[in-house]
Amino acid sequence: MKRSLLILALAAAAAPAHAQDPAPVYQPDKQYSFELEGDGFLRQEFTDSPITFLETDRTLLRVRPRVEIGVNRFLFGVGGDFGVASARNTRFAPVLPLLRDNFDSREARLDLAFARVQVSGLRLDAGRFVMPVRLTEMVWDRDLRPQGAAAALETRDHGPFKRLALTGLGARGSHVFPQEGAFDLSDRETLWLASGSALAGIGERSTFELVASYLTWSDLDNVDRRLRRQNRRRSPGGPLAAGYDVVDLVARYSREGKVAVQLVADVCRNTAVDDRNDGLWLAAVLGSTRTAPVSLEYTFARVDADATLAAFAADDFIWETGWEGYRGDLGVRVHDHWSAHVVAQRQRFKDAPVVADRDLWLKRYRLELRFDY
Repeated sequence: MKRSLLILALAAAAAPAHAQDPAPVYQPDKQYSFELEGDGFLRQEFTDSPITFLETDRTLLRVRPRVEIGVNRFLFGVGGDFGVASARNTRFAPVLPLLRDNFDSREARLDLAFARVQVSGLRLDAGRFVMPVRLTEMVWDRDLRPQGAAAALETRDHGPFKRLALTGLGARGSHVFPQEGAFDLSDRETLWLASGSALAGIGERSTFELVASYLTWSDLDNVDRRLRRQNRRRSPGGPLAAGYDVVDLVARYSREGKVAVQLVADVCRNTAVDDRNDGLWLAAVLGSTRTAPVSLEYTFARVDADATLAAFAADDFIWETGWEGYRGDLGVRVHDHWSAHVVAQRQRFKDAPVVADRDLWLKRYRLELRFDY
């Protein structure tokens, strides 16, 4: 019944500031267009942890070029993901095979391959594309691409609302692991998503947006077991013990001006379980390295062990669920498309199986040079 309702939502309806996804940008219809774009970063990362196997420093370069070709109402896109690092993240100690990143740090792979058609307020996407719903990193890592189909029905300038939208999405095999057979859709996890959003203007320069989403995953035995994050298991290293039917609610306040402001609050609950199932994500961003010389961002999160499916949450905090902590990001605009960032974060594994580890705080520092063309 649940899946049937989501399929109906798909038929009826048919992602910065660093931590918070920007609003989708819709271009006016063109007879023909060609765009070559790309983004990436050069990062030096330091980790100070009382847990020995987490004391890892590394240098990482990632580049993601993409090409988009528009023909009338159709858009076709393809992109790659190229990375090289001082340490390979898919090589493990024999006793503890853990994947903590949603990418292979030494890899060249297909990142995007999609087709899109937009007719009036209806937009259809198929292939491997950017997540069309403005979720935060607590639920969806922006390194991941849904692999399937999505449909969105949108209206603009309707009464007090600048935008109203309904989105439905079905995807299979959306995680980059396992490396072999990424497009072999047998024996892969399945995601169904339904979402509604409303963006209203507040005065001349401010907006308030509310995004309500429901995500449900199935075929969980096919999630790569090396992604041993903090979701409960049936046995050590075994399959997941819980289901994941996640209700997510995101509120965003944005104000333009000399000092741009964005405030984000995200709460989620996994309705498939009765305990350790809540998540909270709060963020504030001042300024922007795109429109101002400096930006300052602060993020606080507290995420229970089974608040969401950890294999799809952002890996920037090391523990995707079962933790709490905060992160600060100071950005300086270097050029029109370049910015330098100093990132510091502090967190603890609040749901660690060893009680003594729950009050141990980990520190991570990053120096990053980011670009976006």
